[in-house]
Amino acid sequence: MYSVLIMLSLVGMAVASQSPARPVLKLWPNGNPGGWTRNDKESSDNNPDLLIIKGVSTPTLEVFRSKSAKPDAPTVMICPGGGYYIEAIEHEGWEIAQRLNLAGIHAAVLKYRLPDHDHDKPLHKVVLQDTQRAIRLLRAKAKELGIAATKVGILGFSAGGHASAVTSTAPEATYPPFDDADKLSPRPDFTVLIYPAYLNVEGTMNLSEGLVVDSHTPPVFIAQAMDDPIPIEGALAYTHACHLAKVPVELHLFPKGGHGYGLRTHEEGLKSWPDLLISWLGRL
Repeated sequence: MYSVLIMLSLVGMAVASQSPARPVLKLWPNGNPGGWTRNDKESSDNNPDLLIIKGVSTPTLEVFRSKSAKPDAPTVMICPGGGYYIEAIEHEGWEIAQRLNLAGIHAAVLKYRLPDHDHDKPLHKVVLQDTQRAIRLLRAKAKELGIAATKVGILGFSAGGHASAVTSTAPEATYPPFDDADKLSPRPDFTVLIYPAYLNVEGTMNLSEGLVVDSHTPPVFIAQAMDDPIPIEGALAYTHACHLAKVPVELHLFPKGGHGYGLRTHEEGLKSWPDLLISWLGRL
């Protein structure tokens, strides 16, 4: 544990010289689509080294720009996981953005709305609105932020991986236009799924309802451990669908590692997934 904390501290110190001030963009300045809100208030739960947030009603996008990025560097929008109940915004958000910044890649961490599990169906409905709006905002503000508008991708962990896959396959926008940003494409230019959840119909190799991979689906990178309690059939089903649609896909399966590790795995093989991802991004 101490070695992990020391490593993260060193990464944080290095990032301090890599990242300019981080803009925080409010997705819906005039209120959420349809007036959607939650009855409870946003809160955080900071266990010894695992910060999570709950009850998110006001989504934001925190932009992590890398000073060492080349002019055509990609920007990776990150969706933390948490089963659509919580968001693991520290180790599946900020830490990932900082690691990408060190590699000369811009990033942005999306704090998306968390649905009411009793009333919001499907659960990802409001999350999809947020991911689509966030991608459009990054494109609209590309010049201001110093990023490439045509290289904006999405990365998701667990439930965030499901949201990323839905965003990558949605045929159209899911909310009424708000401003000029909504004239831009809401579909990401590439997709990264790390131990993704809910991609397949349970017990089958069929994609979940709403996931339709076709020739418009962006290239995808997928990584998961085979002992993950989330079945690998979801990752395999998405990979197979991409293969059939002739969509470029790179899949990495590791023997051990479980679920929810972010950058904090102790499995030697699994530690390589960020480097494999960075290499893949460089080849896009």
